[in-house]
Amino acid sequence: MSQPTVIFQVTAIGDSPHALAASVRSVLYWVRRTPKLRYRYLLWLVVEPQGYATDPDLYESLRREGAVVMVIPTDYRTRRGTSGKGRALQYATEERVRRGLSDPLVWVYHQDEETCVGQDTLEGISEFVAQGDRLVGTGVILYPLDWVGSPSHVQELTRSFDDFRVLDSMTAAGNPTSGFHGSHFLARADVEDAIGWDADGYVPGEDLLFEIRVRREFGSVFGLLRGFAYEKGAFSMHDQLHQRRRWVHGVLYTLRHSNEVPARRRAMLAYSALSWFSAFPSVVVLVASAAFRYGPLLVATGVFTGFIWTSMVFAYVEGYRLHRRYIARRPSLLRIALHGVLGALVDVAAPWYALATHPSKGDFIPKDRPTSHAHRRPTVPTVPA
Repeated sequence: MSQPTVIFQVTAIGDSPHALAASVRSVLYWVRRTPKLRYRYLLWLVVEPQGYATDPDLYESLRREGAVVMVIPTDYRTRRGTSGKGRALQYATEERVRRGLSDPLVWVYHQDEETCVGQDTLEGISEFVAQGDRLVGTGVILYPLDWVGSPSHVQELTRSFDDFRVLDSMTAAGNPTSGFHGSHFLARADVEDAIGWDADGYVPGEDLLFEIRVRREFGSVFGLLRGFAYEKGAFSMHDQLHQRRRWVHGVLYTLRHSNEVPARRRAMLAYSALSWFSAFPSVVVLVASAAFRYGPLLVATGVFTGFIWTSMVFAYVEGYRLHRRYIARRPSLLRIALHGVLGALVDVAAPWYALATHPSKGDFIPKDRPTSHAHRRPTVPTVPA
């Protein structure tokens, strides 16, 4: 039997070239140091022309090191006119078909420009493609890269813990949640190419729409991808707010396009969105009831807010445990607690900010370290999980 091929595909605008280079080189480093991988590999770097123009020398050095660098033609258009990241992903699917790389023995591992892999990641991919009984695999993402303990970075701790809930839902029939990562997932190439990424106009949540399409056409074909991926959080609360705004608009876009989404799934997505939107009013009610000493309201809301705050604290604690071995700089527990509250408040405000503003392609936030952090030693995942 022929050996499977895994395409490590980094799809990005490309205007954070140093983060992107670290992602590419993490693949090159670990595939050469991980024994007994049961697949051949290719490394594709799919970027926009303006991204390539930020540092052509760096991109050409990555080409020499073994990456296939694909600069999307400026005049490329999809059949339905999609834009944003969906356009780049659709270009890559069409390129795979042209190169004869769209069959059941080819798999695509998706990375964002800051998605680094470790030995554990590659071993998880190897296990998944060897089993071959699931068509799409997704796993847990950690956020230790360039971690400085800022409010936005502390908030990401809860996202890693929440992945366990999302993965449990993802691998169940129907998927009652709205969570699906646009990176650190593996798809069989012929399945992805049959579904495609083309859509009408700009799609803020192309990953969510893709997951819905796969489930609609192929059923419950999602499996657990073992091993972590290693990424970085937003460098500022401003960037965090814009990132979350894109996620909210992704859910709202999906809800509006009923022809793409079964009615039952739309109801589930609407419930998830309503839960997120309700966070801000619940905080306002809690603060107001305490400020105006309205005891009965405080007692009534405390039944719910007590559970919510307890769950949030638990998510921070368990998220920190997941990250602890990968973080070089460990701030005090008091600092983590204060920054956790600030980061959580940004997430609370995000859906209402999204409702009041239009989606923007600029919500893809920068991933190269700001110069204000340049003196800090970056953390790099070199230990298998």
